[in-house]
Amino acid sequence: MIGPDWQQYFHYLCWAIGTLTLTLFFQYLVEFFRKSTDDVNRESIKGFLWITGLGSLGVYLTALLPIYLGVYILFTSILLTFIMPSILLNKDKHYQVNLPHLIERISLLVIIMFGEMITELANFFTIENFSIYSVLYFIIMISLFLFYFGQFDHAIDEKSNQKGLFLIYSHYPIFIGLMMMTVSMSFLLNPEANRLFATSFSYIGFGLFQAAVLVNGPHNKHYLRYSKSYYCVQATLYLAALILSLIFASNPIIVVSITTILALAIAIHFIYFYMTQNKKIFQI
Repeated sequence: MIGPDWQQYFHYLCWAIGTLTLTLFFQYLVEFFRKSTDDVNRESIKGFLWITGLGSLGVYLTALLPIYLGVYILFTSILLTFIMPSILLNKDKHYQVNLPHLIERISLLVIIMFGEMITELANFFTIENFSIYSVLYFIIMISLFLFYFGQFDHAIDEKSNQKGLFLIYSHYPIFIGLMMMTVSMSFLLNPEANRLFATSFSYIGFGLFQAAVLVNGPHNKHYLRYSKSYYCVQATLYLAALILSLIFASNPIIVVSITTILALAIAIHFIYFYMTQNKKIFQI
């Protein structure tokens, strides 16, 4: 579908997205009129009815218009459905979320993204392509996995009263960052690619991923909240690796080696912090 002739599929895609969004609208509508739903939950559901209703209406309207007009309405609808939850739910004082359930569902999406990375990584583990890059990329992936799940599976406070909006929105950079790093795996080794751009692209993705994980630190358990020195160490590691990689951008083995050291370093730094803080709390 995504190719030189994507325009001929545009309206079919809009009908599909509109129908999917409308399905969500009817799910919320059924829940809204269910007798077991209390008034507090009905107030929260109203917000989602507005979001899904306007979203499906905008996408259906896009499907009926010429592409040169519809594409702007489509992007507007997507932007509104992206922004509206933060506006409506912040005003809803009664809105409640099952935080452990939300974290579990979002983590499953991240697992899917890591699955995409594994699929790309599998190309480096064939008899023809196996090399030192295969091992280094595997270490990078494992380190990123440990860094993410250490934060969201062990450090975050699942009993906090946050609405989950920050958790959701902060995961967009995580998804984008993982996709960028996945693409850059083969991009960095392509002799026809611009080495400086490939390195920059990879590190932008790494930075998005690392920063989005770290900004959730204030929502950790009280004894696992990151100090300023922790953030400084993480930022220093990233900046040092970025500068060195840009200097040696013309040599992919050096760039990938530096990135591997960075991924290992941030994961080890978290593990050390986690074990040290747990030891302190259990000794009290």
